[in-house]
Amino acid sequence: MVSLKRVAGWGVLFAAFVYGGYIVGHATAHPTATPKPHTSTASRATTQASTSAGTPQSGLVPGQFAPNFTLKTTQGNTVSLAQLRGHPVWLNFWATWCPWCKKEIPEIEQVKSQYGNRIDIYGVAIQQPASTVTQYMIAKKMNYPVLLDSQGTVAASYGVQYLPTSVFISPSGKILAVYTGAFLSRQAMAPYLHKLLHP
Repeated sequence: MVSLKRVAGWGVLFAAFVYGGYIVGHATAHPTATPKPHTSTASRATTQASTSAGTPQSGLVPGQFAPNFTLKTTQGNTVSLAQLRGHPVWLNFWATWCPWCKKEIPEIEQVKSQYGNRIDIYGVAIQQPASTVTQYMIAKKMNYPVLLDSQGTVAASYGVQYLPTSVFISPSGKILAVYTGAFLSRQAMAPYLHKLLHP
Protein backbone atom coordinates (compact mmCIF):
# COMPACT_ATOMS: atom_id res chain seq x y z
CA MET A 1 0.00 0.00 0.00
CA VAL A 2 1.36 3.41 -0.96
CA SER A 3 2.18 5.58 2.03
CA LEU A 4 0.52 8.93 2.58
CA LYS A 5 3.91 10.64 2.49
CA ARG A 6 4.62 9.28 -0.97
CA VAL A 7 1.19 10.40 -2.24
CA ALA A 8 1.73 13.86 -0.78
CA GLY A 9 5.17 14.02 -2.38
CA TRP A 10 3.79 13.20 -5.81
CA GLY A 11 1.08 15.81 -5.30
CA VAL A 12 3.67 18.50 -4.54
CA LEU A 13 5.72 17.56 -7.60
CA PHE A 14 2.66 17.66 -9.85
CA ALA A 15 1.62 21.08 -8.50
CA ALA A 16 5.14 22.42 -9.05
CA PHE A 17 5.13 21.12 -12.61
CA VAL A 18 1.78 22.74 -13.41
CA TYR A 19 2.80 26.06 -11.85
CA GLY A 20 6.10 26.03 -13.72
CA GLY A 21 4.26 25.55 -17.00
CA TYR A 22 1.96 28.45 -16.15
CA ILE A 23 4.90 30.78 -15.47
CA VAL A 24 6.71 29.83 -18.67
CA GLY A 25 3.53 30.25 -20.69
CA HIS A 26 2.90 33.75 -19.37
CA ALA A 27 6.52 34.81 -19.73
CA THR A 28 6.48 33.97 -23.43
CA ALA A 29 2.96 35.16 -24.19
CA HIS A 30 4.13 38.69 -25.14
CA PRO A 31 7.36 38.29 -27.14
CA THR A 32 7.45 42.02 -27.97
CA ALA A 33 5.77 43.51 -24.90
CA THR A 34 6.68 44.16 -21.28
CA PRO A 35 4.15 43.97 -18.41
CA LYS A 36 3.40 47.35 -16.87
CA PRO A 37 4.27 47.30 -13.14
CA HIS A 38 1.37 47.73 -10.71
CA THR A 39 2.60 50.73 -8.77
CA SER A 40 -0.62 52.68 -8.31
CA THR A 41 -4.34 52.34 -7.87
CA ALA A 42 -4.77 53.46 -11.48
CA SER A 43 -2.47 50.67 -12.66
CA ARG A 44 -4.32 48.02 -10.69
CA ALA A 45 -7.54 49.18 -12.35
CA THR A 46 -6.30 48.28 -15.83
CA THR A 47 -7.88 45.34 -17.59
CA GLN A 48 -6.10 42.27 -18.90
CA ALA A 49 -4.68 42.91 -22.35
CA SER A 50 -4.24 40.48 -25.19
CA THR A 51 -2.42 37.21 -24.53
CA SER A 52 -0.38 37.52 -27.70
CA ALA A 53 1.68 40.43 -28.94
CA GLY A 54 0.40 42.50 -31.77
CA THR A 55 -3.27 41.63 -31.51
CA PRO A 56 -5.99 44.28 -31.48
CA GLN A 57 -7.33 43.47 -28.02
CA SER A 58 -7.23 45.58 -24.86
CA GLY A 59 -9.67 47.45 -22.68
CA LEU A 60 -10.99 49.21 -25.81
CA VAL A 61 -12.29 47.83 -29.08
CA PRO A 62 -12.47 49.33 -32.58
CA GLY A 63 -15.54 51.47 -33.11
CA GLN A 64 -15.62 52.88 -29.58
CA PHE A 65 -14.96 56.55 -29.00
CA ALA A 66 -11.54 56.99 -27.42
CA PRO A 67 -11.72 58.29 -23.84
CA ASN A 68 -10.91 61.98 -23.70
CA PHE A 69 -7.97 63.15 -21.60
CA THR A 70 -5.88 66.20 -20.90
CA LEU A 71 -2.15 65.81 -20.24
CA LYS A 72 0.96 67.96 -20.37
CA THR A 73 3.91 67.36 -22.66
CA THR A 74 7.48 67.29 -21.38
CA GLN A 75 7.69 70.92 -22.52
CA GLY A 76 4.73 71.91 -20.38
CA ASN A 77 2.17 72.27 -23.17
CA THR A 78 -1.37 71.05 -22.45
CA VAL A 79 -2.87 68.59 -24.93
CA SER A 80 -6.36 67.11 -24.89
CA LEU A 81 -7.68 64.44 -27.22
CA ALA A 82 -10.71 66.61 -27.97
CA GLN A 83 -8.52 69.34 -29.47
CA LEU A 84 -7.00 66.77 -31.87
CA ARG A 85 -10.35 66.04 -33.54
CA GLY A 86 -10.11 66.21 -37.30
CA HIS A 87 -6.66 64.59 -37.34
CA PRO A 88 -5.67 60.92 -37.18
CA VAL A 89 -3.97 60.19 -33.85
CA TRP A 90 -1.46 57.55 -32.82
CA LEU A 91 -0.99 57.18 -29.05
CA ASN A 92 2.02 55.09 -28.08
CA PHE A 93 2.03 54.11 -24.39
CA TRP A 94 5.59 53.47 -23.23
CA ALA A 95 8.24 53.95 -20.52
CA THR A 96 11.99 54.58 -20.57
CA TRP A 97 12.68 51.34 -18.66
CA CYS A 98 10.81 49.21 -21.22
CA PRO A 99 13.30 47.38 -23.50
CA TRP A 100 10.79 46.77 -26.31
CA CYS A 101 9.73 50.40 -26.27
CA LYS A 102 13.34 51.40 -26.93
CA LYS A 103 13.50 49.08 -29.94
CA GLU A 104 10.28 50.54 -31.35
CA ILE A 105 11.02 54.26 -31.00
CA PRO A 106 13.33 54.55 -34.06
CA GLU A 107 10.55 53.06 -36.21
CA ILE A 108 8.05 55.61 -34.90
CA GLU A 109 10.55 58.42 -35.53
CA GLN A 110 10.78 57.35 -39.18
CA VAL A 111 6.99 57.52 -39.50
CA LYS A 112 6.99 61.01 -37.99
CA SER A 113 9.70 62.11 -40.42
CA GLN A 114 7.79 60.73 -43.38
CA TYR A 115 4.26 61.86 -42.56
CA GLY A 116 4.92 65.00 -40.53
CA ASN A 117 1.65 66.61 -39.44
CA ARG A 118 -0.55 64.24 -41.44
CA ILE A 119 -0.60 62.00 -38.35
CA ASP A 120 -0.56 63.32 -34.77
CA ILE A 121 1.85 60.99 -32.99
CA TYR A 122 2.14 61.23 -29.21
CA GLY A 123 4.14 59.07 -26.89
CA VAL A 124 2.42 58.63 -23.52
CA ALA A 125 5.00 58.04 -20.78
CA ILE A 126 3.41 56.15 -17.89
CA GLN A 127 4.22 56.98 -14.26
CA GLN A 128 7.61 58.57 -14.84
CA PRO A 129 9.10 61.92 -13.80
CA ALA A 130 9.25 64.62 -16.46
CA SER A 131 13.01 64.96 -15.99
CA THR A 132 13.61 61.26 -16.69
CA VAL A 133 11.51 61.31 -19.84
CA THR A 134 13.02 64.60 -21.06
CA GLN A 135 16.58 63.33 -20.64
CA TYR A 136 15.72 60.17 -22.53
CA MET A 137 14.09 62.12 -25.37
CA ILE A 138 17.14 64.35 -25.72
CA ALA A 139 19.52 61.39 -25.69
CA LYS A 140 17.53 59.55 -28.36
CA LYS A 141 16.70 62.72 -30.34
CA MET A 142 13.01 61.82 -30.39
CA ASN A 143 11.14 63.88 -32.98
CA TYR A 144 7.60 63.53 -31.66
CA PRO A 145 6.06 64.91 -28.43
CA VAL A 146 5.55 62.87 -25.28
CA LEU A 147 2.65 63.29 -22.85
CA LEU A 148 3.18 62.67 -19.14
CA ASP A 149 0.65 60.25 -17.66
CA SER A 150 2.24 60.62 -14.24
CA GLN A 151 -0.53 58.84 -12.31
CA GLY A 152 -1.28 56.22 -14.95
CA THR A 153 -4.92 57.26 -15.13
CA VAL A 154 -5.04 57.61 -18.91
CA ALA A 155 -3.34 54.23 -19.36
CA ALA A 156 -5.95 52.76 -17.03
CA SER A 157 -8.83 54.29 -18.98
CA TYR A 158 -7.39 52.81 -22.17
CA GLY A 159 -6.95 49.37 -20.62
CA VAL A 160 -3.18 49.34 -21.08
CA GLN A 161 -1.58 46.37 -19.34
CA TYR A 162 1.56 45.84 -21.43
CA LEU A 163 4.15 48.21 -22.89
CA PRO A 164 4.40 49.31 -25.54
CA THR A 165 0.76 49.56 -26.56
CA SER A 166 -0.35 51.63 -29.55
CA VAL A 167 -3.85 53.03 -29.97
CA PHE A 168 -4.91 54.36 -33.38
CA ILE A 169 -7.72 56.92 -33.40
CA SER A 170 -9.67 58.24 -36.37
CA PRO A 171 -10.21 61.96 -37.05
CA SER A 172 -13.74 61.52 -35.67
CA GLY A 173 -12.34 60.27 -32.36
CA LYS A 174 -13.12 56.55 -32.72
CA ILE A 175 -10.73 53.69 -32.01
CA LEU A 176 -9.48 52.20 -35.27
CA ALA A 177 -7.14 49.59 -33.81
CA VAL A 178 -5.11 48.66 -30.72
CA TYR A 179 -1.72 46.97 -31.03
CA THR A 180 -0.05 45.36 -28.01
CA GLY A 181 3.68 44.90 -28.50
CA ALA A 182 6.50 46.63 -30.34
CA PHE A 183 6.49 47.53 -34.01
CA LEU A 184 9.90 46.37 -35.18
CA SER A 185 9.48 47.13 -38.88
CA ARG A 186 7.61 49.43 -41.21
CA GLN A 187 5.97 46.38 -42.76
CA ALA A 188 4.29 45.61 -39.43
CA MET A 189 3.11 49.21 -39.15
CA ALA A 190 1.80 49.46 -42.71
CA PRO A 191 -1.79 48.22 -42.19
CA TYR A 192 -2.23 50.45 -39.14
CA LEU A 193 -0.90 53.52 -40.92
CA HIS A 194 -3.25 52.75 -43.79
CA LYS A 195 -6.19 52.68 -41.36
CA LEU A 196 -5.14 56.04 -39.96
CA LEU A 197 -4.78 57.70 -43.33
CA HIS A 198 -7.82 56.03 -44.89
CA PRO A 199 -10.33 55.55 -42.04
